[in-house]
Amino acid sequence: MVRAGDPDGLPPKYRRCECVLREDLLANADRVMPGLSIAPAVSRSPLADKIKSNVMIHAPERWFRSHLRHVAIRRPPIWAGRVVSDADLVTSWLASVALKGDVILDPDSHGVSTQYITLADLVVPPDLLVIRMGVKVARNVAANEVLAEAIMLRKHLQKPTWVWALPDLPLAPGHLFWSDEVGRVMSDFVQIGAANDQALSVEPSIEIANSPMPTSKVTPKKRSLR
Repeated sequence: MVRAGDPDGLPPKYRRCECVLREDLLANADRVMPGLSIAPAVSRSPLADKIKSNVMIHAPERWFRSHLRHVAIRRPPIWAGRVVSDADLVTSWLASVALKGDVILDPDSHGVSTQYITLADLVVPPDLLVIRMGVKVARNVAANEVLAEAIMLRKHLQKPTWVWALPDLPLAPGHLFWSDEVGRVMSDFVQIGAANDQALSVEPSIEIANSPMPTSKVTPKKRSLR
């Protein structure tokens, strides 16, 4: 930390030095999504100006990680963005069902959340909630209702939500979490990806999408923000 001044009668003020700020930003990126800090950097992103918007994104994982990193490191180190999976939504919802003593008809019921007692506990706190689709495979008859409720909870509080699906498993009719109700509550979402291929062509995302993701967990002494 660098001392920024000591006015008479007031406690001294401190500001982060550049090296500490850089590490704090990268550490926060990893809180948003594990491993996000080591995603390849991009110089610009179509997501950069969507931080306060509801967005439906169909994109490969490499592309999404790089562009989410671009957004995350440009927010304050205390920014509370969070990526959760569709499985997390159902697990937190099942916790409230279990508390009521209702019968749970879900193959994943053994994984009922002990961290989040209700769906709202999971989806309400983040400044930006990113819901990753395609993680849950086991069927649950309430899956689409859980997704719709999560989105509506965020809308009610006027908090932005991004929903991210892979291009080869789009959130559309036939998807485990799709329903007409989900389509209705997401009808005003900005579309990036499948319905807007040009957005996925923002340089240098084409190279990133075809390049291997880093596999090493060793953190270099000095990491670049870029």
